[in-house]
Amino acid sequence: MTALHALRPPVSDTGAATRERILDAAEALFAAQGHGASVRQLTAEAGCNLAAVSYHFGGKDRLYEEVFRRRLEPLREQRLRGIATFIERSGDGLTLEDLLRAYSAAFVESWVESPRGSAFMLLLSRETVEPHLPAGFLAAFFEPIHEAFSGALARLVPGLGASDARLSSHAFVALLGNAISLERAYGATSGPASMAVPSLVDHATRLLTGGIRALAKNGKRTDNRDR
Repeated sequence: MTALHALRPPVSDTGAATRERILDAAEALFAAQGHGASVRQLTAEAGCNLAAVSYHFGGKDRLYEEVFRRRLEPLREQRLRGIATFIERSGDGLTLEDLLRAYSAAFVESWVESPRGSAFMLLLSRETVEPHLPAGFLAAFFEPIHEAFSGALARLVPGLGASDARLSSHAFVALLGNAISLERAYGATSGPASMAVPSLVDHATRLLTGGIRALAKNGKRTDNRDR
């Protein structure tokens, strides 16, 4: 019995349970080995046969897509609700740094602190290096989040152009993702304190706060160049 089998609680042998077992096994194996993980490996981990994969997903490529869809659909809705709720609750007292810190906290919770977040982030990193998803697949999940977040940035910072707001949203996500990657590279326990996720996220937040304010102060340079 593999470690994955040992950690997985027993489930009733229903169609829905089989489907979830296949998705759990696929997520773990794709994160560890990439898209090259074989269907036979998946079925061995999930405790099912090849026909079950074909029945529920139609094949490995569709299964690969569903692994992403299962995580990204609720994440997208959670982020969109979170941005809207935070802005509504904060009212006129909301500051740029408040928004960035709230967003970074949600980002870290999703990818680091949740039980499956780290494994899925590894899988997402693999996909960005060696893409196998259809064109536009990931954009359908992430672009609505960037649109909502960049819209909030533009409202909070007078003078910040739409293009600069959108680029700032993407830049912040890149900084946060890199912060998590750096901690892994240096080691969460053995690395220097400056490489710990909280320190890196705090630095990224302060860095982007100053950068966004500087962009707004300098005017719509990026927007004008894009015309």
